[in-house]
Amino acid sequence: MSDAATLPTPRALPAELSIYSAADTHAHMLRWLDADRDTRVWPVQAADVVQADAAGVQLLLSLSHSLHARGQQLHLVAASDALQQACHGLGLSQRLSQWLDA
Repeated sequence: MSDAATLPTPRALPAELSIYSAADTHAHMLRWLDADRDTRVWPVQAADVVQADAAGVQLLLSLSHSLHARGQQLHLVAASDALQQACHGLGLSQRLSQWLDA
């Protein structure tokens, strides 16, 4: 799977946000963090996620935590049903609401 197919730009989550894509997705997220220290609210397109699991949601939690530590905030744009179901299944409904309402 190529980088471009894994995580398109601008900030958009891949179709597969799972353990199988975690390493590539994490690398992209680190590049996002390195490239943008000024934007207060970070919109991240989440509509194209068709598969999400605990590892993928953990990446979002890590990104959110890293942004918060820098005075920035994650904002998910149009979270897909798959991502919403994964968050709900992990007991993270409130966190998902915070990301969507940012």
